[in-house]
Amino acid sequence: MTTTPWTALTVEHMTAAHAADIATWRYDGPWAVYDPGEPPVPTDDYRVVLDEERAVVGFCCLGAEARVPGLAEDPGLIDVGVGLAPRHVHHGYGRAFASVVLDWARSHAAPKDPDSIRLRAVVKDWNTPSLRLTRALGFSESGHHRCEQDGAVVTYVVMTTAS
Repeated sequence: MTTTPWTALTVEHMTAAHAADIATWRYDGPWAVYDPGEPPVPTDDYRVVLDEERAVVGFCCLGAEARVPGLAEDPGLIDVGVGLAPRHVHHGYGRAFASVVLDWARSHAAPKDPDSIRLRAVVKDWNTPSLRLTRALGFSESGHHRCEQDGAVVTYVVMTTAS
């Protein structure tokens, strides 16, 4: 089991200051495609993940905010997107971070019966670490989605949970 630098993570409303911080993130190598560029727009479905010292660890989003271009809404699924701060990537912290986000997503989407919620995430087809993580978190491959982003065709693996 990987030890994380956090004792507790919380999912909270994103402020303009959080969004400005996230916009400065820069990833190395092929992960630079995840550089945000513009600050995310804080909405009810766009949240920030903070550690016990209130530092930004990552962000998450639900619904339309989490869907890539051309991916249709599915009424039986809640779309989930995440972004882990570059300083925490490739250290084995993804599972702890994503588990907190998925627990929040389930309770936020349906507080009466969070265990019945089916989640959907999309992962770039070349991103082996993220594909491995989503599988470890209970997602399975349910298809592929191709779209144009920033002038390039991108292929995603569509991952869903059984419940």
